[in-house]
Amino acid sequence: MPNYRPAEGDSSLPVIKIREMHEGISADTESVSANIPTKYIIEDGDILFSWSATLEVMYWTGGKGGLNQHIFKVIPKEDYPKEYVYLQLSTYIINFVKMAEARKTTMGHITSDHMQQSRIVLPPTPVLRQFHASIAATHDRIIRCKKENRELSQLRDWLLPMLMNGQALLELKGVK
Repeated sequence: MPNYRPAEGDSSLPVIKIREMHEGISADTESVSANIPTKYIIEDGDILFSWSATLEVMYWTGGKGGLNQHIFKVIPKEDYPKEYVYLQLSTYIINFVKMAEARKTTMGHITSDHMQQSRIVLPPTPVLRQFHASIAATHDRIIRCKKENRELSQLRDWLLPMLMNGQALLELKGVK
């Protein structure tokens, strides 16, 4: 993202790094210009795969952001439901961890060779469609709940200081 630093007065997006995958966006999160190419933009519900240091797969629910270089945004091919790809990657991640540990120097990571060596089951299209029909609503609900948790956490973090100093109670009573 160094090539897309926001200029003074430009709108910006948070840069999503492995830390943001775990902890969410914070005051320490770097910014990037909102005018980055679309392929680098992350939206709620995107599948993220960190391929360096901590190897993991997750649905992103932290809001719109810019993709860091140590994370893949996984975009399934047209005939493969997002939920199927997510579950396959989540299950296969243990194999990636073993591959990375076998060649670890200071920080394990996945290489293109590892990706080419990997194999997963690809069922026939009718089975994939049936799978999608049976599980899509559950995955949509998981994503909605994670987004709601993020919003509730933000509300808690905004309210807690006011509650601690009594400001919220005074404002509720109409006292300023």
